[in-house]
Amino acid sequence: MNIPGAISKQDVLEEESTSLKVLRTAREEQPWYSPYLEDGSSYKVNGTMILRHNPLMLINEEDWLQQKNQLSGVFSLDITPFKGFKYTPSVSVYGIFDNESKKLSDRHDARKNNDGWSALSQQKDVSVRYVIDNIFSYTYDWNKLMASAMVGHSFEHYEYEQFGARSENYANGAFPSSSFNIINAGANIYAGSISYTGYALESYFGRLALNWDNRYIFNTTMRRDGSSRFFKKTRYGNFPSASFAWRISNEDFYTLNEYINDWKFRVSWGMTGSMAGVGNFAALSLVGSGGNSYNGAAGFQISQDAQNLKWEKSSQYNIGTDVELFNSRVVLNIDAFYQKTSDLLYNKPVYATTGNTVIQSNIGTIENKGLEFGINGKILTGDFKWDLGGNISYVKNKLLSLIDGVDQYIVPSSGSNLLGGTMHILKNGEPVSSYYMLKMNGIYQYDEDVPAKLYAKGVRAGDVIYDDISGDGDISDADRQIVGKATPDFVGGITSNMNYKGFDLSIFSQYSIGGKIVSAWKGVNGVEGTDHLGLAYASVKVPDKSESVEQFFNISKEVATHYWQGPGSSNTVPRPVRLGVHTGYNYDYNVLTSTRYLEDASYFKIKTVTLGYTLPQTWLERIKIASLRVYVSADNLFTFTKYSGYDPESSYTGTPGAANYGVDFGLQPSLRTFAAGVSLKF
Repeated sequence: MNIPGAISKQDVLEEESTSLKVLRTAREEQPWYSPYLEDGSSYKVNGTMILRHNPLMLINEEDWLQQKNQLSGVFSLDITPFKGFKYTPSVSVYGIFDNESKKLSDRHDARKNNDGWSALSQQKDVSVRYVIDNIFSYTYDWNKLMASAMVGHSFEHYEYEQFGARSENYANGAFPSSSFNIINAGANIYAGSISYTGYALESYFGRLALNWDNRYIFNTTMRRDGSSRFFKKTRYGNFPSASFAWRISNEDFYTLNEYINDWKFRVSWGMTGSMAGVGNFAALSLVGSGGNSYNGAAGFQISQDAQNLKWEKSSQYNIGTDVELFNSRVVLNIDAFYQKTSDLLYNKPVYATTGNTVIQSNIGTIENKGLEFGINGKILTGDFKWDLGGNISYVKNKLLSLIDGVDQYIVPSSGSNLLGGTMHILKNGEPVSSYYMLKMNGIYQYDEDVPAKLYAKGVRAGDVIYDDISGDGDISDADRQIVGKATPDFVGGITSNMNYKGFDLSIFSQYSIGGKIVSAWKGVNGVEGTDHLGLAYASVKVPDKSESVEQFFNISKEVATHYWQGPGSSNTVPRPVRLGVHTGYNYDYNVLTSTRYLEDASYFKIKTVTLGYTLPQTWLERIKIASLRVYVSADNLFTFTKYSGYDPESSYTGTPGAANYGVDFGLQPSLRTFAAGVSLKF
């Protein structure tokens, strides 16, 4: 029986979506403005006294607290009625109880009176998951043969409930004061987020393992998984696997030597299933309020059509070898793999006349193939011990086919335009995370270089040159092309562990090569960002006067000192222009989604460094302590990259092929953290 639990509290800032952001607004504010009124009595408010939302007001006058309580329990028994046979029933329960509260003070002049905002809001979320397993196993040894078999059944059930409430705001005294900490201190109470969801999984599984003389090792498994997220006819999927290993160094014909001490050859094949991204009620048609009014009462409408989905299946082949060299001081691992995924689950674009812009579908087939190489060595083995290891993986991904006989899907934009708009494509023969955008070829240096159609739209010397692949003298969506991908070509890591007389030092590093990232925080597809060059501005009141003056948002030093000022002055940063100079585009010609904002996301990171000291055992025997180790550690210590943003690993979404995959909106990066601790055993 095991019953662990955890309680955590966290103060939160608004750094997870595209609305008001502390870092973004701070970057775009002009440095000569102070956040407070001259007498220090209150904050300056955007649109009147400063340009952007006051970041200090967001920090100090929003008290946003998240408390998470987690409790889990695992109860299991081992029943052995006769030798070799074991029955293991178990029940696992996991509960998470979240309490989130948010309070706006009456000094929050930017929001305290705005519709949609409340003085107080509270959210309670409860999720409970339980798993019931019944596993039967049998092991048998005969001469040189070791055999084991296992069959089992598993059932998993998950439920999540969310309930929230919020108060009035401070407008017209509806909520009396931020001194009150209860929602019903105001005249009315409103519903917050209220929802329910759940799913169930059922699995049947078995395994057979054979080992002959530790030379020939064979394993085979079979799983049959069923999910409530799918229709009854497609609810269950079968996922077999098999593997074989040959330990060559244990053969009679193999002569042991000091160079190769152990050598194993491996082959395997297996299938796995995925239901990632499928809604818990995807198999059902859902009805919600809406539609036409009936005698003053709201009607009902279909909010979701039942989706005829099935398991996404991946079949993978693997071949590899493990070699120990030089009295086991060096260990090599080499693998090659090929994976083919069919019935790929994806949000397929559809015509808006259907009532949706995307619908979850099984859209096609992709393949991944690659190589993995790992090496670990004992560099020093005396009083000073040093173990060093590293690995590198190469993966090539491409889309093999799409349903409906189409060659490509252009992934529609999702969310705010400030995320960059449409920039990805699913195209047969290309990587799933391919960028599909305009290609920037430089800056027009002379007016006479500008094509007539673009000249008529206001394009002049100093504006961006885009690759006109359609050849029509204009720039439009027809000129978009594949210009790279978000996923890297190579990823890997390096681990170093050193020990000397009680001291230990471990360093973990990782790297990525070949991926691309969109620096959306610069202002792609919008009129904000650090590279807007005249597009972003607001009116600010002149102190002690009634009139206001127009001020531009702040820009980066790079564009402020390198923008085009005449022929030959720049071929990378365009001229400053006001909004409206260019016609025929949603925002501006120079901020179209293009390779102007596409950067190399390669990096090398020193992720974790830990230094520890274990006290000698002779010091601890008197106080009955088995071991005592003190340590200090640092995470996210250094990043080496050419990327101009905070973090080359940033991505607004984590799913390759999604609309905003590989997009850096400029939110809070991974923090550099330092910790100290004590590890004590009795």
